[in-house]
Amino acid sequence: MELEEFCRQLTDGTYHYANLQEAEKQVCFAAEWQKQNGELQLKNDNRLILLSLENLQNMDTVNYYKRLAEQQLYTLLAFLGHDGHSLHIVCRYDVATTSSTDSAEKKPTAPEHARTALLNAFRKLHYIYASQLQTAPSTCEPTLETCCPVSYDPQPYYNPAAIAVSVTDEPEQTPEFRAMQEAISDYALPEEIPGMSVQASRIRRFHDCLNAAIESCRDIKGDSLFATAVLEQLADGCRQMGLPQAFCAHLATYIPLLGGTDNRETIETVFRTAYLRETLKAIPLKYTSPMALITYKTEAYMNTHYTLRLNVMTGTPEYRKNAVGHGFQPLSQSVRNTMSIMALKAGIESWDKDLNRYIDSEFIPRYYPMEDFLKHLPQWDGRHDYVGELARRVKTDNRHWEEDFHRWMLSMVAQWTGKNLQYGNSVVPLLIGPQGSGKTTFCRRLLPEYLQMYYSDRLSMKNDNDIYIAMSSYALINLDEFDALKKSQQPILKYLLTKHDVKFRPPYGRVMEQRQRLASFIATTNNLRPLTDPTGSRRFICIYADETDNSGNIRYDQLYAQLYQELNSGRRYWFEADDNKRIMEQNQPFQQVTNPQLMISQTFLPADETPADASYLSLAETMQILARRYPTFTIQKNTDKELGRRLHNLGYEHKKSNKGIAYKMATRPA
Repeated sequence: MELEEFCRQLTDGTYHYANLQEAEKQVCFAAEWQKQNGELQLKNDNRLILLSLENLQNMDTVNYYKRLAEQQLYTLLAFLGHDGHSLHIVCRYDVATTSSTDSAEKKPTAPEHARTALLNAFRKLHYIYASQLQTAPSTCEPTLETCCPVSYDPQPYYNPAAIAVSVTDEPEQTPEFRAMQEAISDYALPEEIPGMSVQASRIRRFHDCLNAAIESCRDIKGDSLFATAVLEQLADGCRQMGLPQAFCAHLATYIPLLGGTDNRETIETVFRTAYLRETLKAIPLKYTSPMALITYKTEAYMNTHYTLRLNVMTGTPEYRKNAVGHGFQPLSQSVRNTMSIMALKAGIESWDKDLNRYIDSEFIPRYYPMEDFLKHLPQWDGRHDYVGELARRVKTDNRHWEEDFHRWMLSMVAQWTGKNLQYGNSVVPLLIGPQGSGKTTFCRRLLPEYLQMYYSDRLSMKNDNDIYIAMSSYALINLDEFDALKKSQQPILKYLLTKHDVKFRPPYGRVMEQRQRLASFIATTNNLRPLTDPTGSRRFICIYADETDNSGNIRYDQLYAQLYQELNSGRRYWFEADDNKRIMEQNQPFQQVTNPQLMISQTFLPADETPADASYLSLAETMQILARRYPTFTIQKNTDKELGRRLHNLGYEHKKSNKGIAYKMATRPA
């Protein structure tokens, strides 16, 4: 494919719709390949080099570096990576001859020459872009086979007139980019308190000095000279710390102990006299508590080097280095130890307990993954019904399925945002169908790949704490093999479905915690009659589906953008009384039947409606029909006698046969 055609398909979304989610197609810029005798052979090296900035924070960061890349004369193409957190930059390079007698360019034909030229170009361009962008692209050296996944970028940068960097096909020496190192003294002996603005730091230092002055004069507290002594000590202390005279005198007028604004002239005179003394060496943090200073230094160091957050769904802190190329990761004990060692190297007298105290404090912001996902969605195009399209993947004759599924999806998103503060999402779609029909796969694909960690198809009903943790830790729980739930467990499930929040004591916790319930439920089963509680059937949207279409991609961005926009515009996301009544009626065929007489009446026509040409069925044949239709019908000793007695009482015509007594019966139409 020509580069111009690649850019066109990159822009119009061809790759986005066809390949983005599965990322099956890869693009190789470095070389053109062809198959010979079943093996890939190098046909031509394109003299194109690929640089990648990876693990960028967000789209704003990607666009920022794209703009910087556009300013470089070597940038031929710059486009967004398929994960939305990377930027790919493509550049040209020319290979000059190494011979002094021939200055013309010489195209390397041998693969080893092509690979050497490729590495020379990569190292040179890596140094150039790392220096200009002030962040290093991926250091993984490319080969002629290096590829990157196809992507979608509506606004790629393409400049056919980009300059080609010149290299040779012999090994070259290229300087290595080194980021600027941090000066240890920035944390070891600062003039101001780390992490504070200059003004806030000076105000804090002033009050530290005031507290020290009051403490030094406590022996004369109550004396008429107490305020004067404190003022003189304060003025002298501010001088020794190097604080500005006018700034401190102005702050002192706001201290009631010193007389306030009514004593302004005296305060200014005392400060003027104190600052006439010679200061041999200012000690900026003389009166700041050493422990307080360590705390401020620790907080400033952590905020400078890392971004921390507490994932409320997993309950674990996460961290990201404040540098391009790093994403959020769980904060393990080894990472905590590394942070502590790096802080000590930076001159901070902070130990593990100090860092852990900060990490496990309320200073760390809370991160709500589902809310963050919804708030960063694009605008819904407003034309296509992506939710209905997803519902139609389930092949069912239930004419209310599309509408009910849409409302359930709205309720699931409302659950994530905490929109309903009284009730949880109390309805469960229950997909019924044969083994291998794609039910479980459909449920799993309701969440995009990068949110799969918040999907679960295992829920233990044996322990209350496990249930409560799951309800606050997952966005979607699939009750796979729903009929495996014991009859005694279904009332517990019915109770859980209405809960908006959960209260429990987490493992190793000392107090009860209240957490928002985030999980919605969906279920699958092969059992044609999974419902055991007639009064609770309104909680389930039962549908029978022979097949579920799991092919192709799902436009998750537009799917959830539609739901989020509809929710914010006030669309109803709850099921009302009429809906519940209808759902209970349509669930009747899926209700388990335990009364044998009711099983007979639902399976066979009454005796007086049985056609004259109906067949005679033996008791064994009748029991097999009932067993296939009703899982609760069990064949035991004397079951045939009990069944025969009921058929006789219902008036079915019978006769003796070589298989025993047979009854004239006709099954009801399906």
